[in-house]
Amino acid sequence: MNPDISQEEVDALLGGEERSVDAVTPRDFTRPKRFSAEQLEQLSKQISSCLPAVERAMSAQGSGGFELSLYHTEETTRDAFVSSLEERGFFIQSVSLDGAAGWVQWDPMEARQAIEQNLGCGSTAGADAPLSDLERSLASDFVMLIVTGVANELGISVSADADYIERRLLQASVDGAPGGDDQRLSITLELSGCGLSSKLYLYLPGVAPAADACSEGEAPSSLPSHFDDVEVPVIAELASIELPLEGVLALEEGDVITLGSGRDTTARLVVDGRPAGSASWGQDGDRIALTLLDLSIKSTD
Repeated sequence: MNPDISQEEVDALLGGEERSVDAVTPRDFTRPKRFSAEQLEQLSKQISSCLPAVERAMSAQGSGGFELSLYHTEETTRDAFVSSLEERGFFIQSVSLDGAAGWVQWDPMEARQAIEQNLGCGSTAGADAPLSDLERSLASDFVMLIVTGVANELGISVSADADYIERRLLQASVDGAPGGDDQRLSITLELSGCGLSSKLYLYLPGVAPAADACSEGEAPSSLPSHFDDVEVPVIAELASIELPLEGVLALEEGDVITLGSGRDTTARLVVDGRPAGSASWGQDGDRIALTLLDLSIKSTD
């Protein structure tokens, strides 16, 4: 045994070290991912670019002093969002985006702190007290300023619906909504300023992925040089016929199978398993040879 290996490394190799349950994100293969990593990166840049304008809109509405930054962007589903919630202890603003339901989740204590900072007043309720009707209304206005700016940047029209502080009521709303696209773009924004650091979680439907840059570009006009020496099988299929199973089972060595009309038979050219054209066959000295009649394969295929 190598004496330079520590006991911690030995434990890790033997499985003695516990792995974080968050090390791997479960993947539901029944719901294919709609966004590639490159598309999510493009969306992240697009969202980040609109946040200064959202801050200015907040300031114009009397909610100045706060800064917004993009924390994370990923793809999720409606069911995953609802199942992640506790029975209580949250503030959810439901929104309608081009007729589909979306949500903004905010910690109620952080929402209360933001409202109090915005109004310039001290704490008016216990740390664990649920939001009052007035606080929910103010939190809804605050959230709608943010989600409207982000949704408009993504080309989606948005309007406010109800807000929720209990999962059972939110679940009833989700269950009663018409069926539709289950996919959601999850956007986590960080709100900071006035001594506050808070996260808002946006779940938006109807966000269409942009085409990847690699799919938008034109195909190369010629084969890259590093492929020049790669060998591929080239096959000439002379002819094919159909025989009854009884005839196939009765074949013996020395039997003759007639394929076509001699030298007039056209061979089918196959390159690496793909049809590539046709050829006539003949003889070049002592060797069988092919004369290409047409080609259907290109250098960029």
